[in-house]
Amino acid sequence: MTSQDKTITPLRVASLASQVHDALTEMLLSGELRPDDRIPMRELAERLGVSVMPVRDAVARLVAQQALVVLPNRAVAVPLLTRGQFRDLTEVRVHNETHAAALAARHATPAQVAALRQADAAFAQALGAPDAKPSVRANKELHFLLYEAAGSAVLVEVIRALWLKAGPIINLDLEQDTRRRRTAVSRALHGQLVQAVEARDPQAAADAVEADIRSAAEFILSRDILPA
Repeated sequence: MTSQDKTITPLRVASLASQVHDALTEMLLSGELRPDDRIPMRELAERLGVSVMPVRDAVARLVAQQALVVLPNRAVAVPLLTRGQFRDLTEVRVHNETHAAALAARHATPAQVAALRQADAAFAQALGAPDAKPSVRANKELHFLLYEAAGSAVLVEVIRALWLKAGPIINLDLEQDTRRRRTAVSRALHGQLVQAVEARDPQAAADAVEADIRSAAEFILSRDILPA
């Protein structure tokens, strides 16, 4: 084996681990992994169509980000935040995501505004489906289209890290049968958000995002599913 060959293999392994990390991140953000899930690492590797090694590496990164935990039996689990941790995380989300919404209202391109309109329509359509997963994915897509329109890669990275912790719990809001009680609220707030971005109104965009975050958080806390 030449010295060139020796450098190629680690790069491929690292690239595969990064792809697995991205896939697991998307599963967390889109509600495919939930706080009550316990998945053996080998089963997770089979689901992703890879060997255990890149899964182990990707999981280690997400454990360092406090998005996953590894149990004594080597199963992977999503940690369940306490009520206090969830409240704290909600406040940090409000601070960062309202700032991103205000920036998006100032800087969104016409194409990004059009994409937001399409995402809002997709979310509305997904809410009518019997399976909640499409609405969870559509909610995430709409929010991150907004945050990317802010034009700050660092801010999007911060928000993504927060959603890795909060996303699986946020998704419990939309995953339950009682989500119908939230449908009208979510639709109205998302509509206000898109209108504010179209109108170049930073304060209205920030207010809509804050109301959306707090409404979902209050609903989750009212259901008493988080430990004290």
